[in-house]
Amino acid sequence: MELEVSEKIFERFPGTRIGVVIASNVSNNGIDEAAIKLLENVELETRSKFDINTLIENPSIAVWRAVYNNFGSKPRDYRPSIEALIRSILNGRGIRHINKLVDIYNYISLRHVVPVGGEDLDKTEGNLYLKFSSGNEKFLALGSDKEDNPYDGEVIYCDGGNNVLCRRWNWRESDRTKLTNDTKNAIIVIEGFDEKVDAALEELSGLVEKFCGSENRIFLIDKNNPKIEW
Repeated sequence: MELEVSEKIFERFPGTRIGVVIASNVSNNGIDEAAIKLLENVELETRSKFDINTLIENPSIAVWRAVYNNFGSKPRDYRPSIEALIRSILNGRGIRHINKLVDIYNYISLRHVVPVGGEDLDKTEGNLYLKFSSGNEKFLALGSDKEDNPYDGEVIYCDGGNNVLCRRWNWRESDRTKLTNDTKNAIIVIEGFDEKVDAALEELSGLVEKFCGSENRIFLIDKNNPKIEW
């Protein structure tokens, strides 16, 4: 199986770095209090570090807002996932427990201020791609039963069956491939444009192995290494 980032993505965004954890034989059932505690602590840190009135000036947020503007998604209407996560905390909603994998990747996202997302590999078709949409791909948003397909030129993750796994790079994930308690094999990606991705990748893999008992492989995608295989 492969994940390939389109050459056109690197032409438009040359500093793109994607950290990837492939987690096999995952145990994602139940609640781990230690994992929840990590998430609670990073929520407290987030409230102390960020101000809702100046959030968009933070370099880690500003870079993603510029990227969204570049491919035609106004960030005031469609927020990058890391901005949406932080805003949820600052607005008092917090981050609720979903399952161990999601709790862990939300923790990593907040701790390192990078977008992180994951998919159930057993629900994907063929190889995976990060590319600009042709506008013909199919998408069912998380928690929805109505198709909301991407527009031409939108950055998407998709699979070989033309199914969108995530729209607007990291804005909204697919209901079809979401991580659940029954997930056994997962891909988790960390997205950015600098070495923060590398540090987050190592910590993410260690926590998934610790709390989910998985067997992990880690990869780093950049313009010199646009495709990985596992």
